[in-house]
Amino acid sequence: MRGLSTRFPRARGQRTPRLRVALVVALAGAQAWLGIIAPSPIEAATRKPQKDTSKSRTAHQAPKAVRTAGHQKHLRQRRSASHRAPARVAANPHGADKLVIPQGDGSPVVALAAAFLGKPYRFGAESGAFDCSGFVRRVFARIGIDLPHSAREQFALGEHVGRSDLEPGDLVFFDTHRRSPTHVGIYVGEDKFVHAASHGGRVQVDSLTDSYYAHRYLGARRIEI
Repeated sequence: MRGLSTRFPRARGQRTPRLRVALVVALAGAQAWLGIIAPSPIEAATRKPQKDTSKSRTAHQAPKAVRTAGHQKHLRQRRSASHRAPARVAANPHGADKLVIPQGDGSPVVALAAAFLGKPYRFGAESGAFDCSGFVRRVFARIGIDLPHSAREQFALGEHVGRSDLEPGDLVFFDTHRRSPTHVGIYVGEDKFVHAASHGGRVQVDSLTDSYYAHRYLGARRIEI
């Protein structure tokens, strides 16, 4: 019996070199073994192209960086607010009591002063925010009395009143940092007075018996209404 032989098609008048055929077969086997067989023309035409995700990942990462920066800013603001809040509470532990005026004798000055409770303190101001003499000046302006915007000048007006003769509506004066009137408030009864307090940062009620004010009390004046 003759041995088996493989015949390859060849063009008319030509013979396919057996060495070339052997190389083609060996190359195909190597590609199959490595798993890198190139797709056929039909597979190449029908295969869906893979998306380049490098740009899309970058695009998604950018908003994340922005959100992170905004989140960090929000956290800093919250931390800052949380650090400030205890300081305000510690400086004024009885804040609610300081915004209440005792029942007086119906003095129009006291009634007008009560409308400004809680307004912020600002040095030199007498509208929206107030310093001590600006607050007194604004209250008395509501009843048609023009007072100077100075605690020292207000101390020179009206009638001197003794400590035991104080009535709601009288002006009370203090020496807070020099040997002259530097602070003023309006007496509201029950040894209390309303004033624009720099240490409280607002218009509030304090007591003449508090050690700070008791040691700095200078006297009182009564302005005729």
